Amino acid sequence: MTRSRACDPCATRKIKCDRGNPCRRCHTLDIPCTTSRAQSKPGPKGPWAEKRRLARLQQNTLQHSAAKLAESSHFVPIVSEQQQHHAILESLPTSPTQFTPSLPVSLIHQCLDAYHERLYPVWPVVDRDEMSLRLQNPDDADAYALCTALTAVVLAHLTFNPAEVVEAPHSVDNFWIATESERARASLRYHENPSLELLLSSFFLHIFYANNGQVCRATVLIREAITLAQFLELDQAKHYTQLPKKQAQLHLRIIWILSITERGHTTRFDLPRILKLDPNLPPLETKEVPPGLVAFTDLCQLFRTFGQAMDSETSNRTSGFFSSTDFKLRELRQMQSKREFQQADFLITQQWMRIMLWKMSIFHIKLSANSEDENLSICFPERVAGNVFVYLNKIPRNIIEAHGIGMQMKLADVAISLADMLFCIPWISERRQVMKVGPGDMLCHIAQLLASLRGNVNPRMEILFEKLSNQGWGCSVNMPLHDVSSVPSLAPIASTPITTTILPIRQIEEACDDRIEEEEEEEEEHDYCDYGHSIERELSTASYLG
Repeated sequence: MTRSRACDPCATRKIKCDRGNPCRRCHTLDIPCTTSRAQSKPGPKGPWAEKRRLARLQQNTLQHSAAKLAESSHFVPIVSEQQQHHAILESLPTSPTQFTPSLPVSLIHQCLDAYHERLYPVWPVVDRDEMSLRLQNPDDADAYALCTALTAVVLAHLTFNPAEVVEAPHSVDNFWIATESERARASLRYHENPSLELLLSSFFLHIFYANNGQVCRATVLIREAITLAQFLELDQAKHYTQLPKKQAQLHLRIIWILSITERGHTTRFDLPRILKLDPNLPPLETKEVPPGLVAFTDLCQLFRTFGQAMDSETSNRTSGFFSSTDFKLRELRQMQSKREFQQADFLITQQWMRIMLWKMSIFHIKLSANSEDENLSICFPERVAGNVFVYLNKIPRNIIEAHGIGMQMKLADVAISLADMLFCIPWISERRQVMKVGPGDMLCHIAQLLASLRGNVNPRMEILFEKLSNQGWGCSVNMPLHDVSSVPSLAPIASTPITTTILPIRQIEEACDDRIEEEEEEEEEHDYCDYGHSIERELSTASYLG
C-alpha cells in the first residue's frame, strides 16, 4: 500500500521516500512512519497573496486608463525595454563620490588591528596599513566595502571587551555592517569593474553569511569572488610573469584561499566546484616570510593533496591509492605555527579529510574488520574520533567558536561517522569498551560540545542528535573532559582547513541486518563487512569477530 506523500521522518531529513506503509527506511531503522504533519495549501501564502491581488488590480486600472487615452488621442508614447533598463541604470550611483560612509572609521581601525593580530595568519590577504591609509579618503568606496565586510567578520568571530574598543561592538549590528558593505559595492557597479578589493569583499561576506547559516547566499558570494578572480586571471600562470614578487605572492594567497574555501564549502554541502587552478602556478614562498604564512602554505599543501584525491579518476581508486593518500595526509605537519587558531584549523581539518577519504573508499573497495591498514578498516572512525577527542581537550572553546560553521560541521561529520559505525557494527565496539574512554563516550562528548557552542547554526546537528536519540545514547553533562590517558596521542600539533560529508549509511543497513541474523547461527566464522556491496563470509579463517 502506497501513500500520496512522503512520511514525516523522510520529509524532515529531506530524502526520497518510497511512500510505503511503512516506508523501507523507517522499517529498516525501526522508527514510526507517520504522515501527521500539516500539509500546506498550494499557491501564494501570507502577505504575498494580497500583494499579488493588489498588483493585478493596479494593472487592470492602468490598462483601462490607457485604453481611454488611446481613444482620445492619436499619439501614444512607446518606451522600449532597452530605454527602461537605461533609465534604471541612470538612477544608480555612477561614481564612488556619490557614496557616503556611515560606519565609524574608528571601529574599522580597531577591527583591522584585531584581524592583523589574530586572523591574518588564517586569511593573509588584507594589508592593515594600506587599508588604514586608504580609509582616510572618504571617496575610496573599494577600500570601504572591503573593510566593512572584514569588520562584520571580525566582530562575529572574535569576542571583544567593550572597554578595549573605541566603539563598543555590541552596539552595532553585524548584519547592518554587512549591508553597509553591500551598499558600498552597489555604488561601484562592481560586476562591471572587478578589483581585488571587491573580490575580497565578496569573500569576507561569504564567510560572514556562511557562519550565520545563510548557505545559499554564502554560496553565491564565494562563486562571485571566484568569478571576479577569473576575470582578473588570478587562476592563470601567465598573470604572474610580469608582477613584482610581493604583489605576485599576495595574488597567489588570494587564489589559494578561494580554492581552499570553495573546496571546503562544496564538499560540506555537496555542490560542484567552478575553480580549477593552473597546474603551472608559481609556488608560495616559504623563505624570509613570517611563520604564519609558512603555516598557511602548509595548509595549502594539505588541501592540494586532498583535492588531488577527491578529483582522481575512478579507475585509480584502489586499496593502495587510499592507503597512500591517507599516509600523505597523516604525515603532513604544520611545525612552524605556534598560534592556537592555526593549529586547531590544521588539526581538525586534517582528521576531517581522512574521514572524507575513508567515506569515499566505501564505494570502491572492501573494508575489513581486521585490516592491517587502519584507513581500510571498518573501525577507522573510532581512530579518527580518538584523535579529535585529544585535540578538543587542548583547544580552547573560543577558538572553535571563532572558526565558525566550517569547523563545527567537520566535527559533526566525524561524530556522525562514529555513530554510524557504532550502529552498524555494535559487536566490534563492545569488544573495544575495555578502554577507559570508549567510542560512545567520545561520540557524546563531541555532540555535547557542538550543542553548547555560541551561535551554533550547524545543519548537521539535527542528523547527529537524531542518531543519538534513535539509539538511546545519552550524554552525561558532567562527563570528564581531561582524562585522555587511554586515548592514543598523535604527532606534534599542526593546522588545516575543514570539510564535511555524511556516511552513506543506506547501503550498509541491509548488509548489517543480514549480518545480525547470521550471528546466532555461525559463531565460529570470520566475517567482514563490505560497505557498499555485501557482507561476505570466510569459513576458512580462525576466530569469529562478532
